Amino acid sequence: MERFSPFNTHTLRGVGRRSWASGRFWLNASLARLCLGMAIWMGLGMGQTALAQGLDGAAPTATHFQRIIFLASADSPLHQEVFQGLARTLPRDKEPVFTAMESPDAALWIQSADCHNCLIITSGTRAAESAQSQTRKARVLSITVPTISYERVMGSRDDDPRFAAIFMDIPLERRMEIVRRHVPVLHRFAIVQSPGFGTNLDNTSLREKDDPQSLLRFAAEEDDLIPTFIRASREADAIITVPDRRIYNPRTIVSIMMTTYRQGTPLIGHSEALHRAGALMSIHSPPQALGREAGQFIQSLNGPDGWVAVRRHTQVHQVSINHQVARSLRITVEEP
Repeated sequence: MERFSPFNTHTLRGVGRRSWASGRFWLNASLARLCLGMAIWMGLGMGQTALAQGLDGAAPTATHFQRIIFLASADSPLHQEVFQGLARTLPRDKEPVFTAMESPDAALWIQSADCHNCLIITSGTRAAESAQSQTRKARVLSITVPTISYERVMGSRDDDPRFAAIFMDIPLERRMEIVRRHVPVLHRFAIVQSPGFGTNLDNTSLREKDDPQSLLRFAAEEDDLIPTFIRASREADAIITVPDRRIYNPRTIVSIMMTTYRQGTPLIGHSEALHRAGALMSIHSPPQALGREAGQFIQSLNGPDGWVAVRRHTQVHQVSINHQVARSLRITVEEP
């Protein structure tokens, strides 16, 4: 049976406590566009409402965000779940509006929320790119985005105080620590990545500090992907994945899983999808948890005046264990 969701249309999405579970009243597309168009006309045309902050651009004191927009990279189950976690965390007076990049109204929603006392929450890399290029005044909180993708999007604007981010990836050192706690016999890990992946100053510094007794790195091109995984499997106790889509994608994942399985080397994933594909263990942040964490961060602020341009990793994670793979590889996974 198909699960009911209010996100099946590309009109004004569910807002906060107007719960998808209760099936309450939804605005239709024409009314949504009419209301939005009037809001933009009144704010940007008349220059006297909260949408426009005055001719001099000065922002009035505000203890609450006047408008919160949730901009998703796609109208997909992943981003819908993130939104649900967020909306359930925020009170009625901070209800967000859901819109996706492919929605015909997305540009209008971004325009309507580009004010000093407005907040745009982006979910996914494409949404972060859009907010970075199309806004001039709004605060922007980016979630459901890996660190390396966000750094690429921000570029020279990395220190812009309007932008904050909670990265979805778990730091490598933390993941290795978690794995060793569950499987103490795994000591030496390998990373297979594409050439140039993560070549910023911070990651370069981390690579220079790698302990070769505990972490090895292998660079793989498309034409030598499988031979590289064979070498990595022979030299390490386990292969720990990174969010490098040139290596881990729907086209390559089956071959990677079969190769490492034949070598008897477990794969430690960074997403639920890799767990389902056959990784021994996956350490990741569930979508709704990412949304709740963003909501708690927003709640901790005193509106725009209390804005803090944080750039940090998520503090929540889930460990998914594939016990069938563990039995096949004769690996004992402990539950600490």
